[in-house]
Amino acid sequence: MKLPLFPLHTVLFPGAPISLHIFEERYRLMIGQCLAQQQPFGVVLLRSGSEVSPDDPFIRSLRRQLNVEEDDIVREAVVPFEIGTIARITESQQFDDGRYLLIAQGQRRFRVQYIIQHQPYLVASVSQLAEDTSTLSGAEITRLRQTYEQYWQTMTRVTGREYDYEELPVDAVELSYWLAHRFRVDNQRKQRWLESDVATRLREVTGMLNVEIALLPRTARRRAGDAWPWSWN
Repeated sequence: MKLPLFPLHTVLFPGAPISLHIFEERYRLMIGQCLAQQQPFGVVLLRSGSEVSPDDPFIRSLRRQLNVEEDDIVREAVVPFEIGTIARITESQQFDDGRYLLIAQGQRRFRVQYIIQHQPYLVASVSQLAEDTSTLSGAEITRLRQTYEQYWQTMTRVTGREYDYEELPVDAVELSYWLAHRFRVDNQRKQRWLESDVATRLREVTGMLNVEIALLPRTARRRAGDAWPWSWN
């Protein structure tokens, strides 16, 4: 499968949405072609390099406005991770100056086999990845669901308020990505989860939920007018 790539400082999981502001000339061209041909693109996390090209006309204009000298610009080769997620555009809006605002939905994972094209944007030959559930057990799924319930029960106990929290997906693969997307962790961990098999992802997400529970106070000791000495964000 041939796929245009969008290297970002973001990990996109299958099933998750992503909002993008497309202002670079090369990516305007890429998105325009994706829309015209009703084709997806690939989101890959940057291993090194910048999301934006310092030589893009829009970026040059910003530098002039901010009085940034050319000598201050660091140029580094763009090196993405090999495993990313196919993104299909679900909503888009184009402005008079050519910029796009769009929302895309993560679909299947892929592995980059080799780069076909470097300019004006990356295009790669990719292979789609199957979800390995061979080592997955019902006990792990049950444990995660129980831990999720325990988290919200603990939140209710320490805050004194009821939470209308979201129901977990039924499907194990969808469940693993659903929670992975919602955790506020660094991109290296998110990339690890993207690359993992389903059982590993579920175990590590369950472990993160247990860490969150352990960080919450054991008892509610708040008096009227007192500030919380902690935050779950």
